[in-house]
Amino acid sequence: MIVAKIHVLLAIGVALAAVHASPIADDSRHHGNRPNKATCRTPHCYLTAAGILDDMDTRADPCQDFDQFVCGGFRDKHEIPSNEEAISHGHILLDRSSSFIRSVADVSLGKAPKPAPGDVADRNNLKKIQDLYSSCMDQKAIFKAGRKPLADEVQKLTKLFSVGAAHPDKSVLSKAIGYIVKLGIQTPNSILGFTVSVEVDSKDAVANVLNAIVYGPSLDDDKYADVEVAQLYRDTIGAMFQIVLGDEDVGNRTQPLTPADIKKEWSDIAKDVVEFEAQVAAIFTKPDDPSIPIESRLPRTSEQLNVLTPSIDWSLLLHEILPAGITYTRPLTVWSLQDLHKLDRVLQKTSVTTLQNYFSWVLIQNLSQDLAGPYQQPLVAFNNILGIPLNSDPNIERWKNCATIVDNTLGHMVGHYFIKENFKGNSRQEVLNIINNTITSFVKEFSALTWFDKETLEGAIKKVKAVALGVGYSIESPNVASSKLLDEYYKGYTVDANNYFSNQLQSYTWSVANSFSQLPLPVKRAAKASTPTTVGAYSNYRLNAIIMPAGYLQGIYFNLENPEYINYGVGGHLGAHEISWWSNATAAMYTEKAQCFVEQYGNFTIDGPDGQPHNVNGRFTLNENIADNTGLKMAYSAWKNRLKSDQHGKQ
Repeated sequence: MIVAKIHVLLAIGVALAAVHASPIADDSRHHGNRPNKATCRTPHCYLTAAGILDDMDTRADPCQDFDQFVCGGFRDKHEIPSNEEAISHGHILLDRSSSFIRSVADVSLGKAPKPAPGDVADRNNLKKIQDLYSSCMDQKAIFKAGRKPLADEVQKLTKLFSVGAAHPDKSVLSKAIGYIVKLGIQTPNSILGFTVSVEVDSKDAVANVLNAIVYGPSLDDDKYADVEVAQLYRDTIGAMFQIVLGDEDVGNRTQPLTPADIKKEWSDIAKDVVEFEAQVAAIFTKPDDPSIPIESRLPRTSEQLNVLTPSIDWSLLLHEILPAGITYTRPLTVWSLQDLHKLDRVLQKTSVTTLQNYFSWVLIQNLSQDLAGPYQQPLVAFNNILGIPLNSDPNIERWKNCATIVDNTLGHMVGHYFIKENFKGNSRQEVLNIINNTITSFVKEFSALTWFDKETLEGAIKKVKAVALGVGYSIESPNVASSKLLDEYYKGYTVDANNYFSNQLQSYTWSVANSFSQLPLPVKRAAKASTPTTVGAYSNYRLNAIIMPAGYLQGIYFNLENPEYINYGVGGHLGAHEISWWSNATAAMYTEKAQCFVEQYGNFTIDGPDGQPHNVNGRFTLNENIADNTGLKMAYSAWKNRLKSDQHGKQ
């Protein structure tokens, strides 16, 4: 969202800076050892300027087609890859980030860093990264393992159920739910339509709470009513059950399974699962449905939830999912209590066999992605048809998938080497300076707004001054700069260079246990929000935090060798996304003034697949449009203030 558009804003910011910035003495090269001149003539500045000009189409008239003027050159030189939905500088940085992870993880390339002499933690960290990557790349070993690792997990789960019983004992059901939750299985494949996770308490922003989030089952309820989709889903489930638990090992087949190949026992199970999911889907209210009464979203103790859902023992469920030594006595926040109550009525009428089939499918659906290609083919095909994102895309090079696995699993650890190479010296402090200066500009701007009432002014200033800044990399829990602290942080996650499935399973359980272990601790608003190699920046309104990972602060977006007027074109943009505090009186005035943006952007058009121009929905894009324009204005204001404070570049 932010990444896709920021190169446009940067070009505008550069143009504004070039027109309005006052000259600075030529002999100044201070403030982070960066050129701070009217005209920068270093080799790096020549490359930066060439990159900006290369993205522009200077033949276009900016008064007639500003978009073509700013971005035309980039579009002419870059095609959208067949496996991507767009191309931008963000996508280019993402490829570079993946390549860097590969250089650290793939020993065969000969580019991996050497552990520091005597640094045992550094050696441990590199080995863990490289062993995980190696296990992912070893497709022969993954193929040889076949379906057995997943079949074993399914059998462990099914042993919890007593098939002789007509309906499940609530302790059995609670343990089965706990088994799934501990694997970190969440939307869109949440168990029984909800999942339990750690969230920030909406009424006490320094405390962590357990949140039972209601999502609904795998598909939207209308998909179950679609005859073709429902049949395709049944065929997919039947095929996957037969692949994982059937007599034949599909690794020896030359052709994928067809619906005609599926045996009746697996077709019957698939039919049972889909019918159960359809019942569950029908009872769930959409999370953004305003009809959900506010009292249905209030916190509830485990005892209160036991009364609401007699089929589930919430105290036992919490005991199952929480790590040893972690107790939880606060209420749980549940999105829709009415939906949980309706779910319980469905569970009371559901047989043990159906629940056993359903829980088995949840495991197969989520863990088959860690098997060799033939053992996940029907599900991959189904997800492609419905446009469901894949955790591991078989259509891209294997090393890219494995680099993503390393980042998802050991992102802070591999990020340690990324920041040493790509976010050096004073980079983090310089970005903090830029954002803090931009925040100062916000405060000044607020005070000048005549349509701000006093209450809103005080609230907005208080909010913006309290913004937490997660810049570059985490400095606590874990401290990415310390190899020793990273070794300690990931100590609970062990890696076997010869067992990819086991590594992935451990990754899921370790990640969930690590999250639950934060329950008794105060919220750290900007800690470990994103891995350093992440390309993208965002604001977390619940935590009042801005997150800007080092992977985003690369290339044209930020560099210590850039003049400040270039770097200021990025940092301030994000501040606008934090300013969302309004009183009712001010909101009315805000809405009135925002109509100008609705009308302006509503007049822009884009050519659709039919070749015809289609107007942008200015109201739908309003939040981003206001934030983008405000961010640009505040960044430029911050740069002007910075210039006034340092006319001769002595800082």
